[in-house]
Amino acid sequence: MKLNLSQIFDGTIYKLDLDENLNIDISDEALNKEHDIKLEKPVNISGSIYGTEDGVYLSANLTYEYIEKCARCLTEFSEESENVLSAKIVENSNKQIEEDSEEDDEEMISYDSRKTNLEIEDLILDTIELNLPMKSICSEECEGLCPTCGKDLNVEKCDCTKDDIDPRLEKLKELFN
Repeated sequence: MKLNLSQIFDGTIYKLDLDENLNIDISDEALNKEHDIKLEKPVNISGSIYGTEDGVYLSANLTYEYIEKCARCLTEFSEESENVLSAKIVENSNKQIEEDSEEDDEEMISYDSRKTNLEIEDLILDTIELNLPMKSICSEECEGLCPTCGKDLNVEKCDCTKDDIDPRLEKLKELFN
């Protein structure tokens, strides 16, 4: 998604509203190698880019729906998520970025001062990746797979015996018998 920011930089307007649905292909991204997700619908970005005396800022909400496999039972499930994307837009010179990062602890987006278009698709992908859970599960009640026979314990119970007792704690079992 390319945004033309020329009117904000020259002071013609102070705010640019965003309300877009983006078809983002994540099949080749590092995000998909780590989590193996598929975006079910286009990513909706709504918010604004606005100029202040301190600089130009991006503030937006991302809403998206993705399909992922459960870490416990390996079934696919759908999850909807909403995240906030906010950053300060700074000139591409390293000096400007260093000065601004020392002042604030906020996310920075650099742009080329020779161009007035800003590409934010990578920032959207980074935001999605940072907000994914480490281990996705289909529900809190998910029992997962049996470690012995591999049956899905949500569908049917298995007849496996679970007598794997740590040898250091085996004497404690005698107390309960």
